[in-house]
This record gives sequence, C-alpha cells and structure tokens, in this order.
Amino acid sequence: MDAINASENIECEWSHNPCRELLKLRWQALEKEAKPNPFISWCWIGPWLHTMVNDCWLLTASSNDQIVGLALFTKRQKKNWLGQNYDHYFLHRLGNQTADQIWIEYNDFLLEGSKAAQVREAMFQAIQSRLQPRDCVSIGASRQAAMFHGAFKADTAPLMLPLTVWESPSYQVDLQCIQSKHRSLMESLSKSARKQIRRSIKKYECCGTIKIETAETCEKALNLFDQAKHNHIKRWGSEPGQSGFANPIFVQFHQAFIRNNFASGLIHIHSLSVGGYGIGIIYNFHCNGVVYFYLSSLSYNDDPQLKPGLVAHYLLIEEALRGGMKVYDFMGGEARYKQTFANCQHPLAIIEYHKPHFALSLQNMARSAKRLIAQSN
Repeated sequence: MDAINASENIECEWSHNPCRELLKLRWQALEKEAKPNPFISWCWIGPWLHTMVNDCWLLTASSNDQIVGLALFTKRQKKNWLGQNYDHYFLHRLGNQTADQIWIEYNDFLLEGSKAAQVREAMFQAIQSRLQPRDCVSIGASRQAAMFHGAFKADTAPLMLPLTVWESPSYQVDLQCIQSKHRSLMESLSKSARKQIRRSIKKYECCGTIKIETAETCEKALNLFDQAKHNHIKRWGSEPGQSGFANPIFVQFHQAFIRNNFASGLIHIHSLSVGGYGIGIIYNFHCNGVVYFYLSSLSYNDDPQLKPGLVAHYLLIEEALRGGMKVYDFMGGEARYKQTFANCQHPLAIIEYHKPHFALSLQNMARSAKRLIAQSN
C-alpha cells in the first residue's frame, strides 16, 4: 500500500487488488452517505469487477480514520509514438473497446457528500503524484465536475495536460420543471413534436391497443433483455463495436447486472406492444428519483410516420411524472428524439490527462499542424 498525505485532513492510499468482500462492505457503507448514480454504485461496480476485472488498483481517501472517497483503476502498459513505454490508468474502465462497450456514464469517484470538493481535490492530487513521466489517466464518460480540476494545475504550468478523446451532450427532462409550470408533458413539447407523437399514436391504435408492460420478475426481465437482441442487432449491426448484443462480454455483464439488482427496484425493462404485437423494448434504471434510459430495441415499420421510440419514451416519461420521479435522463449521445423531449442538457466527455513530456509536446505540435492544414484545405 502507498499512503499519501494529500491534504492536512485527508490521507489517500493506493492498494493493489484489494479483498473483494472487504471492498464491497466499504463501498456500500460509503454509498449510504454519497447517494451515487447507478454507474458508480456497487450495483454496477460489483458485476463489473466480477465479470471483467482481474487486476485493479484502489484509491482510498480517509479523514479521521473514516473513508470519505473510493475509486478503482485498471492499468494498461502502452507505447507512445516514439516507442517509449508508459502506464495508462482508467477510472472504472478497462481501456479496451470490447470490454468498455457496457459504457459507463457519469463516471466519478465515490465521494462522501459533505466533503466532496475537498476529497476530490485530495484524490486528484494522489493520482498526479502516482503517475510517472509519460503516464496518463483517463476519466470519463463524466460530467465537468469529475473531469476538470484545479489539482492538475499549478501557478506557472499545468501539472497534467488534458486531451479530449470523446465528448457529447447528455439530455434530460426535468420533470419537476414541467410540474412547477402546471403543464402536461405534451404541452411542454414543440408543435412539431406534438403532431408527430399524436399522429403516430393514432396510427398505432388503428392496429389495436398500445400497451407498456414492465417486467415484474427477474426471469421476465432477463427474457426481455434477450428478446431485445434481434432488433438491436438489426438496427446497429453485428460487427465489433456495433450492437452490444453481438459482444458476449456486454451480454454477460448485463445478465449479471440484472440478476444482482432486479430485486432492489433499480432495473426497469419495459415492452411496448400494439394489439399484442411487440414493437419495442426499453431498458431503464431507476435510482434516487431519476430514470436513466440505457437502451432501446425497436421494431421499425416501412411507414415513416410510425415512431416507436418517440411513442415509447412519451408513455414512459408520462409514467415517470405520475410516479413522482424528478428527472428522465437520456444520458449521452446525439439523437433527435432526445432533443425532442429534453428541457436541459450537460456536457459529457472522456478526458486523458497526461504528464507533460517531450514526446507529448511533439505529438501535440503535429496534431496542431494537421488541424491547420485541414482548415486551410
């Protein structure tokens, strides 16, 4: 174990391959104070460790012998363009496209709420202190508070240089905002969106009653997840990096995730049908008053006026409003339907923080020159 006095009141410690049972107890104990989103709760971290992670590093922050911050990192050794070795650390990811296709969002440290800013500062300092020249750490996909931090800056020069490798807005429907204005969901939408939804519903109802049913048992949830495979692959493709259902690691993780968490009420898998014919499956998480939309598998018709996704989300957002939920979160990724419903958005990104070094300076100069050439052309 490597202990670092990161600040006067907070000590950070690195440990390699911690005892999983002890880690579970400590993580879940801190969760009671942190109230995290699903992706940094043990609900997600536990199955991730169990199904994918053989080797990891734990960063623990403590104050007065109480744990106030936890984070897990994996490490890969790489070579830069000059052939020099360096270590690349990943927060709650493996740095492997296939394994990371489960796609963690709102990635962050697990932090005790009342001291979050101070603990975050100490943990970033501990990361910066651990990295050797040429090393880097990837943080994300995260919101701004988890990505950009003063601990990586000094008065005269940056301690770590950021490189954005992915970015996207995340879209949310603030349900409390709609309620506070005493408006219905339909009234909150644009004239064009209202027309599309009403027309699509009317056309579907010509074929029968529209039903949204939610899996009531873990077995049914797993069955719906399996049923989602066909249309998802049809929509996104069966090649590596396309539909997650073509990736055995993705499927194995989510089967474990559903089994571990269905009983707690976190998992909500819905089927949308018209006249008994299935037209869509929506896979959501419910946590601390927020509905997180994770995945959809939809059956598209030749009629472009039939909008299964738009109708499904409309009905589910209505359900969330009636159920007293605070937010319906579409999370990251550009999509027209997300913009249709959303009344707020936030930036998401994956950032690599690099220790400044000569090879990186040359690489950045080459990137800048390439951009200038592209712009001039």
